[in-house]
Amino acid sequence: MTFWTSEDNVAGKKGTALYVILPTIGCYRYRIGEACYMCSYPVEAPKVPKSQEELVEYFKKALKKIEGKKGPIAVRIFTSGSFFDEGEVKRETRRKIFSILAEMDNVEEVVVESRSELVRYDAVRELVEILGGKYFEVAIGLETANDDVADVSINKGNTFEEFVRASEAIREAGANVKTYLLLKPIFLSERDAIEDVKESIKKAAPYTDTFSINVTNIQRGTTYERLWEKDEYRPPWLWSVVEILKWAKENFPEKRILSDPVGAGSKRGPHNCLTDYDRTIGKAIKKFSATQDLGYIENLKPECREEWGYIVENGLLDWQLVTC
Repeated sequence: MTFWTSEDNVAGKKGTALYVILPTIGCYRYRIGEACYMCSYPVEAPKVPKSQEELVEYFKKALKKIEGKKGPIAVRIFTSGSFFDEGEVKRETRRKIFSILAEMDNVEEVVVESRSELVRYDAVRELVEILGGKYFEVAIGLETANDDVADVSINKGNTFEEFVRASEAIREAGANVKTYLLLKPIFLSERDAIEDVKESIKKAAPYTDTFSINVTNIQRGTTYERLWEKDEYRPPWLWSVVEILKWAKENFPEKRILSDPVGAGSKRGPHNCLTDYDRTIGKAIKKFSATQDLGYIENLKPECREEWGYIVENGLLDWQLVTC
């Protein structure tokens, strides 16, 4: 079963999020022989996906995780691809899932994911109407607003212009936009990675309600893993995450700024100097995300911050580093 709950920000308030990964066939880009370089979805997608009827039953089982939960609840639905891909989730299946959510009084927020080129006004509008007044977000993996980085370092397969079109369609349909940005695509130095996220936030802000900073971790079977194994790539420093979150919240206080640094403090995940304090920083980042309170990340002990600062200031590339 691939569903779990976590403390998180729910429609602007501290609450509980239920994450559900529906066992669909997976991203169409992989099905046509392409995949984002950092993504392990092709490996994780089930070899024999469930039928549409089984997807609905699977979703109902996942909802049992939030039975009796107090406080605001968000339900975030993933598919190892796109919720609006008819090859993964049929229209009638989407309608059934959202009809169930519409009847749940404690669910205040619903989020689905889609690649930008699969977003259609009519499909989004239909779900908005089913949900009634619940907060509804469609999350798009922009990753970066720099089309060259998206092409060379991610193999994303779409452009910033396509993201803008999708975002405008989502908002016109009455839903909100969550934008995923990837911190540190391959071939970027730590300094360039930080600047890429900041510039992407500036460009995407007019089309975005929530930013989610996805911090790169090393997933199995990916191009990123192969470079990491050769010491040609290092996951981001946690200090870089803190720097971006503080900058983003101070400059765009009206936006919800989220980040969940998966694997924080491990070699495969974002880390500083691989001490126990790395995990403390990771927890502080999650607390900030749930509350939007900068206090959680403003008074951290500056362990390894000098080393990070030297690397950023000098624009060192990963292959030039001999530690961490």
